[in-house]
Amino acid sequence: MRRSLQPLIPFLSCLALAAGATAKDDKPKPDQLVASHLAALGSAEKRAAVKSRAATGTVQVVFRLGAQGQLSGPAALLSVGHKARINWAFNQLEYPGEQFGFDGSRVTVGLVRPGVRSNLSEFIYQFDYLLKEGLLGGVLATGWALLEVPERQPKLDVTGLKKIEGKQLHELRYRPRRGAGDMQVTLYFDPESWRHVRTQYRLVIPARMGATPAESAGQRETVSMVVEEFGDFKEVDGLTLPHSYRLQYTIEGQRSTFLADWKMVVQQLLHNQEIDPKFFTVQ
Repeated sequence: MRRSLQPLIPFLSCLALAAGATAKDDKPKPDQLVASHLAALGSAEKRAAVKSRAATGTVQVVFRLGAQGQLSGPAALLSVGHKARINWAFNQLEYPGEQFGFDGSRVTVGLVRPGVRSNLSEFIYQFDYLLKEGLLGGVLATGWALLEVPERQPKLDVTGLKKIEGKQLHELRYRPRRGAGDMQVTLYFDPESWRHVRTQYRLVIPARMGATPAESAGQRETVSMVVEEFGDFKEVDGLTLPHSYRLQYTIEGQRSTFLADWKMVVQQLLHNQEIDPKFFTVQ
C-alpha cells in the first residue's frame, strides 16, 4: 500500500535545517580561523620567543610577458619585530634585483637604474601598507599581520572554501583599518593544516573616459595583481614555516601586459640573530 509522505514533512524539514546549520558551521568565523592558523604555526610560547628571523637562500625570476628572460641569484628575507627587508639580487646591469625595506615607520624600495623603479617596486612603494601591515612575506616575517589582529584591528571576512588551482582553500578577506584604498587583499588557508599558503592583492583601475565617444570606445580597465604562494613547510625552533616563497606580478590593461614570476628557496632559517637596524632602510 502506498504511504503518504505528509506525516514525514516536519521530520524532513528538521533534517534540512540541521544539514544547513552543519554546513554553515563548517565555515569558521574569522577569529576561529586566525586562532587555528596561529596554533598551526606554533605555540604562543614559541611564537613569542622569536624576536628576529633571517631567511636566506636563492631566488629565480622569469619574465614571461612584456619582457623576456630568466635570472637567478641570492635572496634574503630579514625581519625584527615589525621591521622587514626583502633582497633579491641579480648580477645584471639592466635588472639588478628587488629591494623592499620597512624600518618601522617608512617603506623604501630599490631602483633598477637612477630614478627608475621596477614595476614591482613601484607597486610596493605606492601601496606601502603591504609592508607596514605585515602582509608581504606572510609568516616568514616576524611582523606577520595575523600575529597582532587585536592591535591592528583589520576587517576580516571569511567567505568559505574556494577552489584555487585545483585545491579547496579557506578564503579570508583582509582589509586594513586604513590605507587600503581600492586594493582587495585575500588570504588563503589549507583547511586541513590551517597553514597560510597564498595571498592575493588585486587592484582594478577603471577605464578612463575620453572626451568624445570615439576616444572612449575600446577603453579597458587596468588590473594589477600580486600573488604570493608559500610551500615546503618545515619545523624550525618549534615553528612550522614555509621554505618556498613565490611571488607573481601581473598587469593587464589597455596598453600593456606584464607578467613576472619570482621563486625563492629558503636554504637557511635562523632566529634571534642580531640585525643592524640600518639594514631595514634601502639606500
